Amino acid sequence: MSDYKKIILKKGKEDSLLRRHPWIFSGAIYSADNELQEGDVVNVYTSKGDFIAVGHWQIGSIAVRVLSFEPELINDEFYENKLSSALDVRRSIGLLRSNVSDNQTINNTFRLVHGEGDNLPGLIIDIYNQTAVMQAHSVGMHIYRFEIANALSEVMGDVIQHIYYKSETTLPFKADLGQENGFIIGGSPENVAMEYGLKFHVDWLKGQKTGFFVDQRENRHLLEQYA
Repeated sequence: MSDYKKIILKKGKEDSLLRRHPWIFSGAIYSADNELQEGDVVNVYTSKGDFIAVGHWQIGSIAVRVLSFEPELINDEFYENKLSSALDVRRSIGLLRSNVSDNQTINNTFRLVHGEGDNLPGLIIDIYNQTAVMQAHSVGMHIYRFEIANALSEVMGDVIQHIYYKSETTLPFKADLGQENGFIIGGSPENVAMEYGLKFHVDWLKGQKTGFFVDQRENRHLLEQYA
């Protein structure tokens, strides 16, 4: 068991966690260790003293964003494992596609990490060809941005050459943080990505979200089919 600071829940407030809900609201907390800082990793215990989760602490109604329901260390290996699992899911559903007959890539644009859906609450990572755009929506993910970027490089290998961090407008406004946008790794002006064989210029510097509405893939594909 790690020596992270402790959060104790009120009696009966562990029910949602037993159902694997990834948020702990401030009203469910009975006590917390002194001198907690936003973004700290904390271990969460039931009123009976049983471990139930580990996550990022944050001031606000959502006090803890759960990273794991097992007593594990939140380190480089943790992030690599989570990112590898996310990549495996995208491969299994065919988001990374090539035309086998001529070895041509027909899709290199996809969302690799979608927050709670990939057990990384507060984190978004979109892939645009050789560039990954990371976006933090929690203080914890912001604090660990460099560790996450390094883990992403390990998992993606040569596929990703550049990692752009874009969280200037997404971090909690109450957090006392230096908001920032910029390259953590690499730094290229090339912004052409492929989707269903079509090429798009993706403006991750000024574009909305991480630069492109990835979730509109099927709609764009329909327009291309019937154009």
